[in-house]
Amino acid sequence: MTLGIGVIGTGAIGRDHSAQVIVRRKTRNASGHLADPQIVMQETAIGVRIDIEIFMNCKYGTDVQCEVAAEDRAAYLSEPPGVPTRQAARVGRPLQFDWKQRFIEGYDVDLQAFIDAVAQASVAGPSSWDGYVAADTSDACVADQDRIGETQPINLPTRPALSAA
Repeated sequence: MTLGIGVIGTGAIGRDHSAQVIVRRKTRNASGHLADPQIVMQETAIGVRIDIEIFMNCKYGTDVQCEVAAEDRAAYLSEPPGVPTRQAARVGRPLQFDWKQRFIEGYDVDLQAFIDAVAQASVAGPSSWDGYVAADTSDACVADQDRIGETQPINLPTRPALSAA
């Protein structure tokens, strides 16, 4: 599985943004109904571009990358640790086949933060609004799979006071 993501928090998305799914040559490893790989391009109301590359049926291992490029700096996820080897005139390092190996500790940390917040009668983590924006954006991307290449508008309602940050 390969997943390259340009990430931006939902606060910067704004009320109106768009998504477009692009599919080119389908891998022979994908199921009959699955368009794989895909590129999802989103644009926020303030003109920020988010590009997501998804390749679920690649056979070389799990490769999750994230880069945020700004006007005066860039930040990115580092590669997971691995011991480089030299063999048969090649240099390489092992890739993980399962995303859980790389991210299980992060899930544990998030779950513990949630448990700690509940014990203190407070809230931690993403809001219900964050979930709504993610679900609405996902719905637009799925809808665009039927009309690949068209840009789908995503018009969010005004954020209710109940879910304000």
